[in-house]
Amino acid sequence: MGCDIHSYAEVLNSSTGEWEIVGDTFPLSEYDKEWYGKDFGPHPFDWRSYSMFGFLAGVRNYSCCEPLAAPRGLPKDMSEEVSAEAIDWGVDGHSHSWLMLRELVEFDYDQVFWNRRVTKKTSSGVLNGAALAEEGEGEYITYREHLGKCFFEHLDALKSLGEPDAVRIVFWFDN
Repeated sequence: MGCDIHSYAEVLNSSTGEWEIVGDTFPLSEYDKEWYGKDFGPHPFDWRSYSMFGFLAGVRNYSCCEPLAAPRGLPKDMSEEVSAEAIDWGVDGHSHSWLMLRELVEFDYDQVFWNRRVTKKTSSGVLNGAALAEEGEGEYITYREHLGKCFFEHLDALKSLGEPDAVRIVFWFDN
């Protein structure tokens, strides 16, 4: 069974002091552009990537990268729309969290880590694509390589929304 992310961007309204959900801001994949008939969607980092899930919150962290933060739960002051979505997911949602844009932009993506995710054959001959590398296996890569081009396109879209302390993502996972 796979794991997916449910993510929302919020911007702090300086006049009301309330967080507001963001609309169609994030570039869609070619498939999604055709499917939805538009170029941008409302959900940041909205694709299945265990590399990204591991980095954002330690979820499905088969690569053993250092997570940006452990799941923090949902923010008490989230927008009504995000709150309603979280309630709809109920117990099927897990590892709820949020990150400020500041945390995402201040991270050093050029740091190198030992990516321990490898594919190995099990004793029954089945390939396991989430096996853990032993010493001498795996590869040393940067977080930038690990996360890929789409991650940084979405990060750039987040940066366009406002100041680093007035923009955040709220997310959780399902499986």
